[in-house]
Amino acid sequence: MKKLHHLAAASVVASALLSLASAPAQATPFVVDVAGAKSVNLQGEAGNTVWFIDVGANAALNSLSWSIELDAFAPSALSEMQINFGESRGWGFVTFAPGRSSSASGVGSFSGSLNLSGLGLGLGSDGLLRLEFSEAYKDFATGVAEGEWLRGTLTFDYTVASAVPEPASAALALLGLGAIVGVRARRRVAPRRNG
Repeated sequence: MKKLHHLAAASVVASALLSLASAPAQATPFVVDVAGAKSVNLQGEAGNTVWFIDVGANAALNSLSWSIELDAFAPSALSEMQINFGESRGWGFVTFAPGRSSSASGVGSFSGSLNLSGLGLGLGSDGLLRLEFSEAYKDFATGVAEGEWLRGTLTFDYTVASAVPEPASAALALLGLGAIVGVRARRRVAPRRNG
């Protein structure tokens, strides 16, 4: 019975160590300065501004907030300027048009936020976030810019799966494991009686 008790305690400690190793860690939000990005062609076509940002392996995007100023070159509209973001391979991405409510050309300012946590938007093992600035509708010839992201920022909040537990958590887990080993070492085997 005691042996089962010790095995159960060891199992609890092992489970705690595993959960510590895979627990998500809240990371400091990162900010992307969008100044100078151009929306040229439709999404996925050559000529668009594409950036890769190293966020961290297996990061999960939780939210996006923005405060930006766009310039849509007539006859292109502010609502057509968009950004696509997701993992580096271009799979599992979100298309976002900050000026979606404005059918006007020219300069417009936009701000707001978007909750991404329900989308399960994660980055791959390379940890790279791919940002592509594109157009929803092509008004000009291929390769001709239809708009420019004049100034402003995109702020992403994210979490990263922690591969290694924090030192204090690891120390507590090891202390618990040490206590189990100590109890086992102190346990004495009853002497056998002959006959």
